[in-house]
Amino acid sequence: MCGLAGYTGQGHAAVLEQMAKVLQHRGPDAHGTWLNEHTGLAHARLSIQDLSEAGAQPMSAQGIHLAFNGEIYNAPALREQLINAGHTFRGHSDTEVILQGYLQWGKAVLTRLSGMFAMALWNESQQSMLLARDRVGIKPLFYAQHEQGLVFGSEIKAIFAHTTIKKELNAPMIDAYLALGYVPRPQTIFTGVCVLPPAHMLLWQAGEVHIEPYWQLSDDTQVLQGDESDLTDELDQRLNDAVASHLLADVDIGAFLSGGVDSSLVCAIAAKHMGIHKKDKALQTFTIGFEGGGDERGWAKQVAEHIGSEHHAHIAGLDLVEKLPLFLQHLEQPLFDNSILPTYLVSQVASEKVKVVLAGDGGDEPFLGYDWTRRALTLPRLLPNIPYAGWQWAYQTGKMGLLKRGLFDISHGANERYVRRMTTSQNFRHDLYADDYRASLTNEPIDILRDALMEHEGDTRFSHVDLDWYLPEDVLFKVDRMSMAHGLEVRVPLLDHTLLEWEMSLPLGLRFKDGRGKYLLRKVAARYLPSNILKPRKQGFTIPIGEWLRGDLGGWAESLFVSDRFAGRGVFKPEKALELLRLHQSGNYELGHRLWSLIVLEMWFREWMD
Repeated sequence: MCGLAGYTGQGHAAVLEQMAKVLQHRGPDAHGTWLNEHTGLAHARLSIQDLSEAGAQPMSAQGIHLAFNGEIYNAPALREQLINAGHTFRGHSDTEVILQGYLQWGKAVLTRLSGMFAMALWNESQQSMLLARDRVGIKPLFYAQHEQGLVFGSEIKAIFAHTTIKKELNAPMIDAYLALGYVPRPQTIFTGVCVLPPAHMLLWQAGEVHIEPYWQLSDDTQVLQGDESDLTDELDQRLNDAVASHLLADVDIGAFLSGGVDSSLVCAIAAKHMGIHKKDKALQTFTIGFEGGGDERGWAKQVAEHIGSEHHAHIAGLDLVEKLPLFLQHLEQPLFDNSILPTYLVSQVASEKVKVVLAGDGGDEPFLGYDWTRRALTLPRLLPNIPYAGWQWAYQTGKMGLLKRGLFDISHGANERYVRRMTTSQNFRHDLYADDYRASLTNEPIDILRDALMEHEGDTRFSHVDLDWYLPEDVLFKVDRMSMAHGLEVRVPLLDHTLLEWEMSLPLGLRFKDGRGKYLLRKVAARYLPSNILKPRKQGFTIPIGEWLRGDLGGWAESLFVSDRFAGRGVFKPEKALELLRLHQSGNYELGHRLWSLIVLEMWFREWMD
């Protein structure tokens, strides 16, 4: 894993060096630059494959110059094809495979790559810059246009290291963040800075930018036919193929282990393959627990003992919140997902032992495994639409709160049940906002998800929307930033695109059955894991943010909300934020996540805008 940056148009060596410097945490092993009079590429290297100088970047051949971040798991097979076509190689890095592949196939090389990647490729003869990002958005890539050209980077801070791009707040994205929990692409929280979407390429040439997709999951995929037992066997084999391919490295590999089905299955298969090919080295696994709740170390330990991994477990407390400013420096944009804290810590622990870890992300989306999807699919609509005023009913605790939310569910369709659980309502947000900020808003961010649901047909639409939005904008964004803060590469074999395409062609009844997701995945997992690990329960690296806010963390939150800086933003009415805190601390409302989103935003302002 690495970091890349560059520009077309205005720039010079000192600017390029600074762009590389701010990405050093992503690639602490080495850095390099390439530039001519109007173009520059910078690269910070985390050496995983071909540790020699033959793998150094930017890499050049025949007027093509490449900076690449990621891993290509089918690089050995592509190298063999290219050698047969007459190409020669100086080393065995996957970067060189991409470079030679571009010389052979042009931009069509993207469709041949299996892996995670972001890349920038300058073609001297065409005077063009090609940017591209992997199919599901595992690796990030940002860009900004200016009069003379284009500036881009793995992180936004590299773009701001270029002298032409100035930091300016994109104020409507505050509302989008509070509505969705993340800042939705293609915009960012900064005016003029954009995200290249997953599975897209950007071509800059003669001052013009053209963006187009090179891959997409289709609704029209033919549904697989076959016996359940045969399809279980095939899923088992495909999972083994995906995990085995992700073990390709010239350094030691570990794995995150939360004790849930997905990470446990990935760890079990990885341990199996390492036992075959690396008999002198056991898989190292890593987990985190939290004081006051969110502690699944016992489950993880049971799995570790079952698969024979060398296990490392740590517990964290409230003091981890003190590092929130550091987290936000790495995140660059506000993200409400409080699992940034344990993800940062487990990455730190793992980075002390290994350079690469496997993770279990990507099991829920194709198999409709999330609770919000389960509720959308299983609850019946029994009543006509009941209009709901206000927002308190959505957060009220006790039987009355359950009754009100239950009435909403049975009087609304599946899409609205899904949206309610995935977003923060306009009523809630607008009640918080200062009058001028509320009046400035012209779009409803929640419509992004509503429109996305309408683009797909059938019950599998929820899989598509989770894959298109929640996965890249929240999960993968968080994992990339918190792991790369420690120079740790995280690989996600469950998101192998050929595996994903196959899973999405399974009959719905083999993905979601009897009110539960991951049906066929659990059938495979039963071959590798203890039976009690397969039982439905809370899982993942989570923190008890609600309980913490009813304790010592609540005092800190109050100090933020009463501060002059909070009021001076002109975004919120401070008295409304304090009211939320009091309602939460009363125990009559569960507002922990909503309060956390306000805390994150205020701390983001202090780190990035003050």
